[in-house]
Amino acid sequence: MNYHHITENVIGCYDFLPNKKVDDIYTDILNNRSKFNVPNWGSEKNENVSELYSSKCGGLDYWIGWKEKVENNKNIQSLNEWFLHQGLLRFTRDKGVFELLQRNLDGDMHIISYNNGGYYNWHYDKMAGNIFTFNLVLHRGDSLQGGDMLFMDNDRIVRVENKNNLMVLFPSYVPHSITPLYSNDSKDVPFMEQRFSIQTWLRLT
Repeated sequence: MNYHHITENVIGCYDFLPNKKVDDIYTDILNNRSKFNVPNWGSEKNENVSELYSSKCGGLDYWIGWKEKVENNKNIQSLNEWFLHQGLLRFTRDKGVFELLQRNLDGDMHIISYNNGGYYNWHYDKMAGNIFTFNLVLHRGDSLQGGDMLFMDNDRIVRVENKNNLMVLFPSYVPHSITPLYSNDSKDVPFMEQRFSIQTWLRLT
């Protein structure tokens, strides 16, 4: 786990998990394929609206509630032990806002799949007490291009190349997005060749 600062407020780690752990998480993703659905978005009228390729996101998703035990998600849910690891706590010690990491990770988990045409528009995650966002990117193969992460931090936009087994950590108030993905023939790619994002949050308790 080679942590590094992408910006002052964004930490990255390439090759975050051992290969066996990545394989185990892909097993969970495959076993949960039927759970990926069109996202529900709260509207300004506080109504839930299901919409794919909206102004917010072009991907399918499902959620795991905090402390909820969901069948076939054991490996995904064990990611909390990897995200808030003692190595990360040592790396971020005495580093400004990251001092708040000395807490327990207690957020819901959000799993998103992106196929041809997928994206995530600019947004930030500071709601319901979120203070940090952890995001693991899984993307095997080269059937899809794009899918880079953009961060708007300290008045500049930084691009982070889409890489398999990449973890990023940042304060939840930092705006971020994912650039559109596309295939060479403009057609969808097989499920296991899509780009997957697994997110969770550290919240004030």
